[in-house]
Amino acid sequence: MKIGIICGSQRSKSQTAKVGVFIQEQLEAQGVDTFVLDLGSTPLPSFDDSFWYEPQGKLQEIWKPISEQLKTCIGFIVITPDWHGMVPSCLKNFFLYTDVNEMANKPGLIIAISASVGGYLPIAELRISSTKNNRLCWIPDHLIVRNVKQCFNQKEVSEDSDDIYIRARLQHSLAILLEYSKALNSVRESGVTNYSTYKFGM
Repeated sequence: MKIGIICGSQRSKSQTAKVGVFIQEQLEAQGVDTFVLDLGSTPLPSFDDSFWYEPQGKLQEIWKPISEQLKTCIGFIVITPDWHGMVPSCLKNFFLYTDVNEMANKPGLIIAISASVGGYLPIAELRISSTKNNRLCWIPDHLIVRNVKQCFNQKEVSEDSDDIYIRARLQHSLAILLEYSKALNSVRESGVTNYSTYKFGM
Protein backbone atom coordinates (compact mmCIF):
# COMPACT_ATOMS: atom_id res chain seq x y z
CA MET A 1 0.00 0.00 0.00
CA LYS A 2 1.35 3.41 -1.00
CA ILE A 3 -0.20 6.81 -0.32
CA GLY A 4 0.78 9.90 -2.31
CA ILE A 5 1.25 13.14 -0.37
CA ILE A 6 1.02 16.31 -2.46
CA CYS A 7 2.31 19.44 -0.71
CA GLY A 8 0.66 22.28 -2.59
CA SER A 9 2.65 25.37 -1.59
CA GLN A 10 5.00 27.30 -3.85
CA ARG A 11 7.22 28.27 -0.93
CA SER A 12 10.48 26.36 -0.64
CA LYS A 13 10.26 26.13 3.17
CA SER A 14 6.58 26.02 3.93
CA GLN A 15 4.27 25.02 6.72
CA THR A 16 2.56 22.85 4.11
CA ALA A 17 5.74 20.83 3.62
CA LYS A 18 6.18 20.59 7.40
CA VAL A 19 2.74 19.04 7.72
CA GLY A 20 3.51 16.73 4.80
CA VAL A 21 6.65 15.41 6.50
CA PHE A 22 4.74 14.84 9.73
CA ILE A 23 2.04 12.87 7.91
CA GLN A 24 4.66 10.87 6.02
CA GLU A 25 6.23 9.86 9.35
CA GLN A 26 2.84 8.90 10.78
CA LEU A 27 1.98 6.68 7.81
CA GLU A 28 5.37 5.04 7.58
CA ALA A 29 5.20 4.25 11.31
CA GLN A 30 2.06 2.25 10.44
CA GLY A 31 3.88 0.37 7.68
CA VAL A 32 2.38 2.42 4.83
CA ASP A 33 4.68 3.41 1.97
CA THR A 34 4.54 7.01 0.78
CA PHE A 35 5.40 9.17 -2.19
CA VAL A 36 5.83 12.85 -1.37
CA LEU A 37 5.69 15.56 -4.01
CA ASP A 38 6.56 18.97 -2.56
CA LEU A 39 5.65 21.54 -5.21
CA GLY A 40 7.74 24.15 -3.40
CA SER A 41 11.02 22.24 -3.68
CA THR A 42 10.08 20.41 -6.90
CA PRO A 43 7.99 22.89 -8.92
CA LEU A 44 6.28 21.84 -12.12
CA PRO A 45 6.51 24.10 -15.19
CA SER A 46 3.32 25.89 -16.14
CA PHE A 47 1.11 23.47 -18.05
CA ASP A 48 0.45 24.15 -21.73
CA ASP A 49 -0.87 22.20 -24.72
CA SER A 50 2.59 20.98 -25.74
CA PHE A 51 1.99 18.34 -23.06
CA TRP A 52 -0.58 16.73 -25.39
CA TYR A 53 1.03 17.41 -28.76
CA GLU A 54 4.68 16.67 -27.96
CA PRO A 55 4.85 13.17 -26.43
CA GLN A 56 8.63 13.41 -26.12
CA GLY A 57 8.62 17.09 -25.14
CA LYS A 58 9.99 18.82 -22.05
CA LEU A 59 6.74 18.72 -20.07
CA GLN A 60 6.27 15.02 -20.69
CA GLU A 61 9.88 14.36 -19.73
CA ILE A 62 9.44 16.15 -16.41
CA TRP A 63 6.04 14.62 -15.68
CA LYS A 64 6.79 10.98 -16.54
CA PRO A 65 8.68 10.00 -13.32
CA ILE A 66 6.04 11.75 -11.20
CA SER A 67 3.27 10.02 -13.14
CA GLU A 68 4.86 6.62 -12.59
CA GLN A 69 4.95 7.24 -8.84
CA LEU A 70 1.34 8.42 -8.76
CA LYS A 71 0.21 5.29 -10.61
CA THR A 72 1.59 3.12 -7.81
CA CYS A 73 -0.36 5.01 -5.13
CA ILE A 74 -3.79 3.76 -4.07
CA GLY A 75 -4.81 6.95 -2.30
CA PHE A 76 -3.76 10.56 -1.96
CA ILE A 77 -3.42 13.32 0.61
CA VAL A 78 -3.45 16.83 -0.83
CA ILE A 79 -2.26 19.56 1.50
CA THR A 80 -3.06 23.15 0.55
CA PRO A 81 -2.39 26.46 2.25
CA ASP A 82 -5.09 29.10 2.31
CA TRP A 83 -3.83 31.97 0.14
CA HIS A 84 -6.41 34.75 0.02
CA GLY A 85 -9.06 32.06 0.40
CA MET A 86 -7.73 30.21 -2.64
CA VAL A 87 -5.68 27.18 -3.61
CA PRO A 88 -2.17 28.22 -4.78
CA SER A 89 -1.58 28.20 -8.52
CA CYS A 90 1.07 25.46 -8.28
CA LEU A 91 -1.54 23.02 -6.98
CA LYS A 92 -4.04 23.91 -9.70
CA ASN A 93 -1.21 23.47 -12.18
CA PHE A 94 -0.49 19.99 -10.76
CA PHE A 95 -4.06 18.88 -11.39
CA LEU A 96 -3.83 19.99 -15.01
CA TYR A 97 -1.14 17.36 -15.51
CA THR A 98 -3.07 14.50 -13.93
CA ASP A 99 -5.44 12.11 -15.67
CA VAL A 100 -7.26 8.82 -15.09
CA ASN A 101 -4.09 6.76 -15.41
CA GLU A 102 -2.75 8.25 -12.18
CA MET A 103 -5.80 9.07 -10.09
CA ALA A 104 -9.07 7.54 -11.28
CA ASN A 105 -11.17 5.87 -8.60
CA LYS A 106 -8.61 6.47 -5.89
CA PRO A 107 -9.59 8.28 -2.68
CA GLY A 108 -8.22 11.65 -1.73
CA LEU A 109 -8.06 13.40 1.63
CA ILE A 110 -7.90 17.21 1.56
CA ILE A 111 -5.93 18.93 4.29
CA ALA A 112 -6.03 22.73 4.37
CA ILE A 113 -3.73 24.78 6.56
CA SER A 114 -3.98 28.31 7.85
CA ALA A 115 -1.73 30.52 9.95
CA SER A 116 -4.88 31.80 11.63
CA VAL A 117 -8.46 30.50 11.50
CA GLY A 118 -9.04 30.19 7.74
CA GLY A 119 -8.79 27.10 5.57
CA TYR A 120 -12.32 26.22 4.53
CA LEU A 121 -12.40 27.98 1.15
CA PRO A 122 -9.53 25.98 -0.46
CA ILE A 123 -11.35 22.79 0.53
CA ALA A 124 -14.49 23.96 -1.25
CA GLU A 125 -12.43 24.97 -4.29
CA LEU A 126 -10.73 21.58 -4.56
CA ARG A 127 -13.99 19.70 -4.17
CA ILE A 128 -15.59 21.77 -6.95
CA SER A 129 -12.88 21.97 -9.58
CA SER A 130 -10.05 19.45 -9.33
CA THR A 131 -11.46 16.04 -10.31
CA LYS A 132 -13.39 16.42 -13.57
CA ASN A 133 -10.97 14.57 -15.85
CA ASN A 134 -8.73 12.64 -13.47
CA ARG A 135 -11.69 11.08 -11.57
CA LEU A 136 -10.04 11.37 -8.17
CA CYS A 137 -12.57 10.64 -5.40
CA TRP A 138 -12.43 13.05 -2.49
CA ILE A 139 -13.57 11.31 0.67
CA PRO A 140 -16.23 13.05 2.80
CA ASP A 141 -13.73 13.66 5.60
CA HIS A 142 -11.29 16.56 5.40
CA LEU A 143 -8.98 18.34 7.81
CA ILE A 144 -8.31 22.02 8.53
CA VAL A 145 -5.12 22.75 10.46
CA ARG A 146 -5.66 26.18 11.97
CA ASN A 147 -2.84 28.06 13.71
CA VAL A 148 -0.52 25.71 11.87
CA LYS A 149 2.67 27.27 13.22
CA GLN A 150 1.75 25.85 16.64
CA CYS A 151 0.96 22.37 15.30
CA PHE A 152 2.99 19.31 14.25
CA ASN A 153 6.30 20.85 15.32
CA GLN A 154 7.73 17.87 17.18
CA LYS A 155 7.14 14.16 17.60
CA GLU A 156 5.70 14.60 21.08
CA VAL A 157 2.42 16.48 21.31
CA SER A 158 2.70 19.97 22.76
CA GLU A 159 0.42 21.44 25.39
CA ASP A 160 -1.23 23.67 22.80
CA SER A 161 -4.90 22.72 22.53
CA ASP A 162 -4.91 23.10 18.74
CA ASP A 163 -2.01 20.65 18.43
CA ILE A 164 -3.60 18.10 20.75
CA TYR A 165 -6.89 18.18 18.88
CA ILE A 166 -5.55 18.15 15.34
CA ARG A 167 -3.13 15.27 15.95
CA ALA A 168 -6.00 13.09 17.15
CA ARG A 169 -8.24 14.23 14.29
CA LEU A 170 -5.47 13.47 11.79
CA GLN A 171 -5.25 9.85 12.94
CA HIS A 172 -9.01 9.50 12.49
CA SER A 173 -8.86 10.94 8.95
CA LEU A 174 -5.88 8.78 7.96
CA ALA A 175 -7.67 5.65 9.14
CA ILE A 176 -10.70 6.54 7.00
CA LEU A 177 -8.51 7.24 3.96
CA LEU A 178 -6.76 3.89 4.27
CA GLU A 179 -10.07 2.04 4.42
CA TYR A 180 -11.36 3.91 1.36
CA SER A 181 -8.10 3.00 -0.41
CA LYS A 182 -8.76 -0.68 0.18
CA ALA A 183 -12.46 -0.47 -0.72
CA LEU A 184 -12.04 1.42 -4.00
CA ASN A 185 -9.54 -1.14 -5.24
CA SER A 186 -12.51 -3.35 -6.22
CA VAL A 187 -13.87 -0.55 -8.42
CA ARG A 188 -10.54 -0.19 -10.20
CA GLU A 189 -10.30 -3.93 -10.77
CA SER A 190 -13.92 -4.40 -11.86
CA GLY A 191 -13.40 -3.35 -15.49
CA VAL A 192 -16.56 -1.22 -15.52
CA THR A 193 -14.74 1.98 -16.48
CA ASN A 194 -14.41 2.95 -20.14
CA TYR A 195 -12.15 5.96 -20.12
CA SER A 196 -11.04 5.50 -23.71
CA THR A 197 -14.60 6.33 -24.82
CA TYR A 198 -15.48 8.68 -21.95
CA LYS A 199 -12.14 10.39 -21.49
CA PHE A 200 -13.50 13.67 -20.15
CA GLY A 201 -15.84 14.18 -17.22
CA MET A 202 -19.08 16.09 -17.66
